[in-house]
Amino acid sequence: MSIVKRITVYVPLIALFALSQSPIPVQAGEEGGSGNASYGLSNATTRSVVKILSRGAERCDQQPAVYRYDCYRWVYRRAASKLQGNGAYSEARDALRQVESRLKTVVAQNSDTTQPKRRRGLETYTAVKPTSVPRVKREAVQALAQAETVLLRSAPNKQEHYTRIAAAVNSNKVLLRSALLPGGMIRLAKTLITGFLRHA
Repeated sequence: MSIVKRITVYVPLIALFALSQSPIPVQAGEEGGSGNASYGLSNATTRSVVKILSRGAERCDQQPAVYRYDCYRWVYRRAASKLQGNGAYSEARDALRQVESRLKTVVAQNSDTTQPKRRRGLETYTAVKPTSVPRVKREAVQALAQAETVLLRSAPNKQEHYTRIAAAVNSNKVLLRSALLPGGMIRLAKTLITGFLRHA
């Protein structure tokens, strides 16, 4: 085969190989540069986050008050981790991470070193001083309220999913506030919240 014929045969093959090895361009609206995949909004992801928040809150509510707030910290950590790497949920992830961060700080500032750690699976809960519970509770409620506001101010194309996550955050906030209600009212509040989230 002559040199000219060889060039004619191999050049298209080389070009095709080079094209197959080139990176796929980032589409408009997708995030690039972080190395994390952008999977987009989905009902499955949103339902998973809502479930983590709602069921986690139910379990934390069963903890003694002094351990409850560190339990919530773990719930928000798990929920935020569920969204890690998904650019479509970046604002939601950041809002949930902010709740976790604030709870971590306030628990550390008011920790009760005389009490042992509580363990649940791989999670370890730190107790706060009994006298600090009202203060820690106020901080927790404020953190949840701020996260809810961020979620409700999401872009129009994200509102359907972000609003559902915001509703779960709001339910957590209501559950925390209901700790001051008489026992019967607490049970009623929990029943209403659980029923709402299961149909979300």
